[in-house]
Order: sequence, then structure tokens, then C-alpha cells
Amino acid sequence: MRLSELKPGEYAIVRDLLGKGPIHQRLLSMGILPGAVIRVVRTSPFGDPVEYEIRGFFISLRKNEASYVEVDKIIPLVSVPPGSRVRVVLVDGGVGFMRNMDSMGISPGQEITVLRGCCPMLVETARGKFSIGRGIAHRIFVR
Repeated sequence: MRLSELKPGEYAIVRDLLGKGPIHQRLLSMGILPGAVIRVVRTSPFGDPVEYEIRGFFISLRKNEASYVEVDKIIPLVSVPPGSRVRVVLVDGGVGFMRNMDSMGISPGQEITVLRGCCPMLVETARGKFSIGRGIAHRIFVR
């Protein structure tokens, strides 16, 4: 999927940059690197350019520039409806946060089941059932 195909409010993780030369360098200098989480903030009134948030910064790209960025669509755990079984793609936080999540069985590649929606969420992992607040659920991305 291409970055230009996402709609406002959607999240994705950058998989690859397809352009060569100046466009490739421009995207890299804006912080668009493989593995980075990017969110579509809004589009302009005529649909081009589009504003994105990446690493806490806001950037604007034209749709033809965004078509050079290959992404995988992801969603924050807080958006998952109860009863869904999902796979963790990314835990966005520092070493301590990731260590705490790992102790609950919430780490990239692990499957979790959402038992109750927000707030607080009740999730089940291979290590048991855990209650997760809204702020934490916004920092866990799943597919």
C-alpha cells in the first residue's frame, strides 16, 4: 500500500522508499525512514497536499511524493473492538515501557485478544489477562 492511499486519521508503518535521487533524499531528510509510524492528519481543501505526523513533527507532502512511500496500515489498540484477536506490530515507547509491556506478553509478533473496550481495556495475552489504560493503548499498534 502507498502512503498516498491513506485517509485522515489512519496510521501506517513505513516499509520502504521507492524513489531514487532527489525525491529519495527529500523523504529521508523529512524523517520518513523504514519502521517509522506515520499518521495522516488532514488534507487541504482541494486534496493536495496532505499533512502527516511522523516522530512528533508535522510535514506536508503532495500525493505524487507520498506515492513513493510504501507502508503497512496499522491501528492503535484503543481502536480495536471487543472480541477481536490481533497481532502486535509495534510498541511505541522507551525501554522501561517496552519492558513492562513485554512482561505482560505485549510485544511485536505476539497475539492478544481484546476482551473489553476502553476504558480501561481488558486484554488477554499468553501470560494472562491485563487491564490497560487509554494512554497505553494509544501507544500499542496492531494489525
